[in-house]
Amino acid sequence: MVGVGRPGGGEAPRPARPHGPQEQGCPVGALSELPGIMREAGHDPWELLESFGVGQALMSKPMTPIPIALHGQIMQAAADAIGRDDLGLLLGQRSTMTNAGPLRLLVYNARTAREAVDAIVRYHGLWYHGIRLDHTTDRGFACLSIAIDGRFPGSDHLLTGYLAATVKHVEAVFPRTWRPSQVHISYRRPRMAEHYARFFRAPVLYDQPRHAVFFPEAVLDEPRQGSEQLLDSFLREYMGELEARESPDFASRVSKVIESLLASGECSAVRVADMFAIHRVTLHRYLREQGTTFERLLEDARRNLASRMLEQTDLPVGEIASALGYGTATSFVRAFKRWHGVTPGMGRTRRPAIGRAASPSRAAARR
Repeated sequence: MVGVGRPGGGEAPRPARPHGPQEQGCPVGALSELPGIMREAGHDPWELLESFGVGQALMSKPMTPIPIALHGQIMQAAADAIGRDDLGLLLGQRSTMTNAGPLRLLVYNARTAREAVDAIVRYHGLWYHGIRLDHTTDRGFACLSIAIDGRFPGSDHLLTGYLAATVKHVEAVFPRTWRPSQVHISYRRPRMAEHYARFFRAPVLYDQPRHAVFFPEAVLDEPRQGSEQLLDSFLREYMGELEARESPDFASRVSKVIESLLASGECSAVRVADMFAIHRVTLHRYLREQGTTFERLLEDARRNLASRMLEQTDLPVGEIASALGYGTATSFVRAFKRWHGVTPGMGRTRRPAIGRAASPSRAAARR
């Protein structure tokens, strides 16, 4: 989770290739609270961790990256061992930014909550590759959403842990009375759902397209006390240098924006171009120069999100079609058959059943 780092400034992330896929990994320190949770449940944490190649020597270097899929596998194995389907929530609510290095300083020195949130969203990816954190606003409400590249055992726990950690961190820069207005979880209602409601202290909806937290936008612009302009300038320059070393190619950034806007229900070339402060024609030209098109990236995003929603939720096909921006369910069915050779209904019957709880009624699944 966000909040692990080396005391005294943190470790700089390793340089990444400017083009092509980035390594999908995050610091092993994101699992630093797992041993304590397992011991409290009466289990030896190191037997499990060492079976995955994570020993105490590795955990003593919290910024050492390990594959994100390995994080998920460890969390799933730990959840199974102690019988807690809220393991991700437990990890997230115990996360801390105490040793988050320059990002922690930048967040707590922000002049407004908006600047703090923007810093978390912009710079978290320097250390957490494969986890996408997006911030959008609509009709007076702000939304922070979490997504993970790919699907693997334990990814649900990882998503929930990161969402809970993010909520805990933004609480520190928001007014003391702040709480989310609503929380969305992208999987079915868990057995320990009451623990989610207790932590977030807000309505929690399940079977949603993404993990997200919503709250009034106005709170973002409330001034904060104690901000130092010189420190802010220094930290932003330093973080900017780190960011420049790891900046992904333009097509990758466009893909992330498309997925974020699709989830919000309003995605078009014009909206995406606006996010980059460029004209729609310029957007198309830049993408052509990188050997792709907006339409191709949109198709890829729809295919990926459709697969996740069919696998992880019980939403009707018509609702999924609408969420993906299709005018009719028929259009979505045609597209899905083109992608996979089967209808969405057939694709849903083939989804993995291992590790899934019994599906509750639709009325209950959403709360």
